[in-house]
Amino acid sequence: MSGPVAAQTSTVQAAFLAENGMSLVEYATPEETVAAVKNGEAVAVLADKEYLVPIAAESGGALVLLAREESIGDGEGLGFRDSDDALRGKFDAAIKSMKCDGSLDAMITKAEYFGPEAKVWGEAGKEGC
Repeated sequence: MSGPVAAQTSTVQAAFLAENGMSLVEYATPEETVAAVKNGEAVAVLADKEYLVPIAAESGGALVLLAREESIGDGEGLGFRDSDDALRGKFDAAIKSMKCDGSLDAMITKAEYFGPEAKVWGEAGKEGC
């Protein structure tokens, strides 16, 4: 299989494809990336698995997920206003507490979140506890 891979513009997926020298075609929305595969403009789409799973399942076999999964980016993030130090501090304290007692790792590996194969903080998350 050769040809361009579709990804949403300004995402970690688009950056990953570009950094690895793959032929990339970018679209403004995730829906457009899937449409590009369906209409032959791209041979594949690189996007969040959670987004693609139901699309592949509903395609009647026209779209499939590859067995290989790639973990790219540094994970999930939260954004706060520069002026909202108090709220940022509350989140930092709650996350640190969950790392220290192991409850964050337990939550991450639940099936309804990232699943048992997800990367967790482990002992590294307990530094400074």
